[in-house]
Amino acid sequence: MSKQSEAKETQGWRKLPDTCSTCIHFSFERIEEKSKWGGSAIYITEKNLRCTLGGFKTGKSNVCDYHKLKEVGKS
Repeated sequence: MSKQSEAKETQGWRKLPDTCSTCIHFSFERIEEKSKWGGSAIYITEKNLRCTLGGFKTGKSNVCDYHKLKEVGKS
């Protein structure tokens, strides 16, 4: 293991921050809408961002003490 790898492990370094968007308790509705101006463009909107643990509205970059990192590749 390299010195950098050891330092990262010691410090608990990770790529994904502890934010609501990376938490297993975060949920949202994904809405796909066609462009209002014609064409084939589809816009994706995320609505109803919620903490399923507390049942309240939240934002993707918020965080709390009950954060649990979801598995990479899962939504």
